Amino acid sequence: MAGVLVCVEQVGGKIAAITRELLGKGRALADALGGPLAAAVVGSEAGDLANQAVALGADTVYVVTDAALATYTTDGYVAAAKAIAAQAQPALVLAGASFQMRDFGAALAADLNAGLAADATDITVAGGQISAVRPSHGGNVINTLTFAAGRPAVVLARKQSFPEATEQAGRSGSIQNVAMPATSVRTKVVSVAPKSGAVNLADASVIVSGGRGLGNKDNYFKLIPPLAAALGAAYGASRAVVDDGWVPYEHQVGQTGKTVSPKLYVACGISGAIQHLAGMRTSRSIVAINKDPDAPIFRVATYGLVGDVNEVLPLLTEQLKARLGR
Repeated sequence: MAGVLVCVEQVGGKIAAITRELLGKGRALADALGGPLAAAVVGSEAGDLANQAVALGADTVYVVTDAALATYTTDGYVAAAKAIAAQAQPALVLAGASFQMRDFGAALAADLNAGLAADATDITVAGGQISAVRPSHGGNVINTLTFAAGRPAVVLARKQSFPEATEQAGRSGSIQNVAMPATSVRTKVVSVAPKSGAVNLADASVIVSGGRGLGNKDNYFKLIPPLAAALGAAYGASRAVVDDGWVPYEHQVGQTGKTVSPKLYVACGISGAIQHLAGMRTSRSIVAINKDPDAPIFRVATYGLVGDVNEVLPLLTEQLKARLGR
C-alpha cells in the first residue's frame, strides 16, 4: 500500500471545493508516503471530472460509471470505491466530512478493514505513519489519531481546512475505467423531492446566526434575514432558538445541527454554548455581538462587539446596505 486516493465530489459538473482542498493536501501527503496521488470518480457519468482531477494534481484517476450510480446509495458507491481501492491500493483514502460522505466513509472503512477519522482539520505523515487531527468537546480538546501501520486509513476532512489545489493546464495523467462490480445494489432510489425552502448552510461562505439574545421570534425575523441579505449570506440559529420554534431545524448550527466553516460567521445574541461552538469555531473569521462581555462566544471570536443586538443590528444592516449597495 502506498499513496493517497481522493474521493471526488462534484457540483454542477465541476469538482467541489472540498475535493480541490483534498487534492492539494493529498499531493503533499502522497509525496511524504512515497506514492502516487489518485482520484476516484463514481457516478452514472463522469463528464469532464477525470480531466479536472488530473489538472488539479492527480497522477491517476479511476472512473466507475454505471446507471445504478445515478443517485447516491451506500451499497452502490461503496462497492464502486472498493473496486477502485483494490486497484489503487492506497495507504490513505480522503473524502470530505459532508453528511453523505460520513455515511460513505464509515461503510468503506468497514469494508476495507481500515482505520477511520472524521471531522479532521489536519492530516500528517511522519516516519510513514499517518495521523489525523480532529477537535472534540466544542473544540476545547484537540485529538491526534495515529493509524496502525499496514492497514489503510480513511479520513474525512472538514471544509476549508486546507488550501485548494492550483489547476495546472496541460498537465498529463492516467485515466483508468474500472468495471462496476457484479453485485446487487440492494437500495434503489425511486425519486428525490427537494424540500421547499431548504437551506444549505454547509456550503455558505457567509452565515449570520441568531440566538435567544434576540428576545423573540419576531425580533429574529426582523433583524437576522435583513442582515444576512445585506451580506449576501445564509442565516442560521442556535439550538435554543430552534427548540423554541422560531426557525426550522435546517437552520440550526452546532453539534446537533450543521457543522459549518464559512469565511465569515456572524453570531448575534448567541452566548456560545459548547455545542454551538463545536459547529462553527473553525470558521475563518467570527464576529460576535452580545451584551454580555463574559459570553463564551467572545473566546473564539475574531472580532467582538459588546452591545444589545436589538440596537446594534438595525444600524449595522443600514450601514452595510449603504456600503455594499444591497
